[in-house]
Amino acid sequence: MHLDLTQERLAELTGIDRSTVQRIEYGGEAKISHLLLIARELRVHVSHLLS
Repeated sequence: MHLDLTQERLAELTGIDRSTVQRIEYGGEAKISHLLLIARELRVHVSHLLS
């Protein structure tokens, strides 16, 4: 699935700071609450973000 979202747009949609979205994208530690928000916006199960 390709949603064509930028880090900035995903940050806006989830309410997460863009720098946090960037850190998560590049493999940094993430709060489960952030992962749940991102998974909901991307319409995937949170486990998909961890694989």
